[in-house]
Amino acid sequence: MNDPQYILGIDCGTSSVKTGLFDLDLNLIAETRSPHSYITDGLAVEIDPNELFASFLRSLEGLHEYLPNVKAMGFSGLCPDLILMDEKGNSLDNGIIHLDRRSEKQGLEIAEKFGEKRFISIAGNVPCPGGMSITSLMWMRENKPDIFNKAYKFGHTTSYFIARLTGNFVIDPTNAGFNGLYDTVGMTGWSEEICATFDIRRDILPEIKMCYEEAGRITPEAAKVTGLPEGIMVIAGGGDTACSVYGAGCDTNGTLLNSTGTVEVMAMCTDKPHATGRYLLRPACNKGHWIVMNLIGAGGESLNWFYNNFCREMSKSEFFNEYLPSLLGKLDTEVLMTPYLAGDRCSVINKAAVVTGLTLATSRDDMLVGLVKGMIGQLEDGMADFKRFAGKLADTIYYTGGGSGALFDYKKQVFPQFKFEAVDNSAMKGIGRLIREAYEAER
Repeated sequence: MNDPQYILGIDCGTSSVKTGLFDLDLNLIAETRSPHSYITDGLAVEIDPNELFASFLRSLEGLHEYLPNVKAMGFSGLCPDLILMDEKGNSLDNGIIHLDRRSEKQGLEIAEKFGEKRFISIAGNVPCPGGMSITSLMWMRENKPDIFNKAYKFGHTTSYFIARLTGNFVIDPTNAGFNGLYDTVGMTGWSEEICATFDIRRDILPEIKMCYEEAGRITPEAAKVTGLPEGIMVIAGGGDTACSVYGAGCDTNGTLLNSTGTVEVMAMCTDKPHATGRYLLRPACNKGHWIVMNLIGAGGESLNWFYNNFCREMSKSEFFNEYLPSLLGKLDTEVLMTPYLAGDRCSVINKAAVVTGLTLATSRDDMLVGLVKGMIGQLEDGMADFKRFAGKLADTIYYTGGGSGALFDYKKQVFPQFKFEAVDNSAMKGIGRLIREAYEAER
């Protein structure tokens, strides 16, 4: 009897590592989850790469019996997460993640020196502090030169895992599209013009490979640490939202995915690079396509913030499963909160949330409904542009993430013209799909 053959997909987010073991038909055989945390200090939001790797190792423990039969693997990861590495792939400092807003000065410098419109025409996005890792890279150079000057390469979360496991330094287009140094619009590679303007050394940049291409092979040392077979293929992988879009099957023009997690995003696959600066733009996992993203930096995190500050007398379960459902779609209020608790990924200036409509009669209930209205209202406002970009939108919004069921029900009220279809573990399914494509191409 032939031994079973498996592929291993790992989805590394801001709060946990989820690991899925698939057969070659992409049936999920087993899955694990290992939590971790990130560090907030004012505008600085970081994550310890060593903790990410430890979380990954913990996630493998529950799959120990399957690991000898894993034939290929890959990662999807939070993005951006700027990590500076030495020649062995070890991190030199904490990673600076997408929620970080300390590099406003650097973002403004980019906009002034290069021109914001010109930057958008190449990078596809505004130089948002922390949201495009070029700003964090420049911040490190200015504020931590000793660490910056030791860096052999930089990368994002997936690059770090690949380097630790294979010794190679690789980044894929979906991740490169959120660092501000890549030609996202033309997908031609690193932008010589941007790199030269801001004196970014080319030798610090990782090699770009397509999501489904081989990034390297598990080294003997990594095999000993992880229990994975030596020599199996690790693919380049992709950013978490890009993998979610691909995993949901949204790989043609006008298809839509709504993802709720730490961030809230309405993402659309498109066959043209619509670089407006109003929405985020990144390459898709499938070649010749892009993803336009209407993104709120603190989506589900906004609800956690509200709970932690105003509702601690109830349990978190009561808040999400009883209190929130009792209000959404039922309470009408004039209160509105702009969705900028974590800033705006389409602005160089650090925005803050603003609440309007407050009176002496305003209650906590009004405040919570106003928060959700502001968040979902941004998604609703973007649909006209999405339709204009695509020509025609699909009639189904695929939905994924760990958000509240009440929020899902409210969205169905806001978008009655669409059918909603839930997709579980879409990022893991997306990375699984990419791994299978790479493995079958090799066989």
